[in-house]
Amino acid sequence: MKLRTRLLLALIGIAVLLAGPALYALSKLTELRHIAGEQRTRTAYALMHHGELTTNLAELDRYLRGYIIEGTPDQRAGVENALREARVRLDTLSSVVSGNATAPAEQTISQIEGATRNIVSLIESGRATEATAYFENVKPLLVRSQSSLQQISAAIDQRSRQDIELARSISTSAATTTLIVLLVCLFAAAALGIWTASTFTRPILQLRRTMGAVAEGDFNVPDSLDLERADEIGDLSRSFSWMTQQLSRLDQMKAEFISIATHELKTPINVINGYTELLEEGIYGTPTPKQAEALHTIEEQTRVLTGLVNQLLDISRLEAGGLQLEMEEVALNDLFVRIDRSFGVLARKKNINFVVDVAPNLPRVIPGDADRLADQVLGNLLSNALKFTPDGGSIGVRAWSDKDRLRIEVRDSGEGIPREQLPYIFDKYYQVSQHARAKGAGLGLAIALEVVEAHGGTIDVDSQPGRGTAFTINIPLHRTNTRSKIVVEKTA
Repeated sequence: MKLRTRLLLALIGIAVLLAGPALYALSKLTELRHIAGEQRTRTAYALMHHGELTTNLAELDRYLRGYIIEGTPDQRAGVENALREARVRLDTLSSVVSGNATAPAEQTISQIEGATRNIVSLIESGRATEATAYFENVKPLLVRSQSSLQQISAAIDQRSRQDIELARSISTSAATTTLIVLLVCLFAAAALGIWTASTFTRPILQLRRTMGAVAEGDFNVPDSLDLERADEIGDLSRSFSWMTQQLSRLDQMKAEFISIATHELKTPINVINGYTELLEEGIYGTPTPKQAEALHTIEEQTRVLTGLVNQLLDISRLEAGGLQLEMEEVALNDLFVRIDRSFGVLARKKNINFVVDVAPNLPRVIPGDADRLADQVLGNLLSNALKFTPDGGSIGVRAWSDKDRLRIEVRDSGEGIPREQLPYIFDKYYQVSQHARAKGAGLGLAIALEVVEAHGGTIDVDSQPGRGTAFTINIPLHRTNTRSKIVVEKTA
């Protein structure tokens, strides 16, 4: 399934989950609205008929009294109409009011109807006096009808309260249920969102880690990189895997080329150097002063070329993980005497003040590879210092112990390094300026860092343009787990 399809389905799922509580709340709100409307209509209808029934009974009382006194047909028609209307209203209330609330009123109305027929019969037979006397029996029924009407009114109020209580119960239940459903849906939506996010982020993070490893020179594609995915990330992973394989082949070709080229270059360099020495010694005749100067220049450039070839060999070994440390006890005093002897002469030729300052509290020996520390670490740092320090400048080497670490500072008064370039100076083939490009291949600092890190140490740099540069080496005074893949224990 493509990522965009999966994302669309996830969004639809989240929308459905969030719409559930809303639809449930809407249905309950509709139910409440229906109950409220029904209750309002039923109550108004019942109260209207209750009022008309009260009016009909009052009219019956009035028409009945008039009929007894006057005996006119209009009065009789009013009595009959009032009774008929009262019966209609009562029947309507019986259908609206629940329970037996209208039973007493129905019984009373029935008794009033019977008594009214008797009164009409007496009036029609000309016995008005008896009708008047009989009317005294009807009065209590009329009073009782008013009482029964109060019962109906109470029943209407009771039904209204029941409807209100039902609405309140539904509202409370709906609010609680909606809240619970909303929380459940939010939790489900969050879980779906987290799952969807992990579907995107997990392979992307894995791909990023793999890219970081490739950037550091590891071209092995890990098994955790899913190349079988059918979505866009699978396409990206397969493309990246193919690219990594191509880079691995190119890196291998580069390493093979450097190895072959450097070995092939050594032979003609050694031949040039050998013939130069023979010419300087006068084997083929005494050279003139200009020829001697030219031979000296050739010899010097041969040494430079030999150093570059050796650096290329070292960097190819480092990239292949084949740096070999011959661990032994390094006599620090001998190490710094060797440094002073090697670079003091070169510094004096350039009229540079060269000072080696060794603190008296240094231990006598430390574990390490003396040749690599002298040639590839301090040698490279001091060679750079000599290149970029003008005549009349100064170079200092200072060594002291700080807790469990040996610290060596190489400081010069040269042209310095711009701050924005400091993060890159230990990168292979990186050179600070055009002047530097004319004096080397940009491998010395990279090799020095690799050797120091193989000893378990670090190199810090501080530089200000125009005021010089200071490199500080930190190496453990005691044996640690080195980073190098090959460590050879050298015994005496």
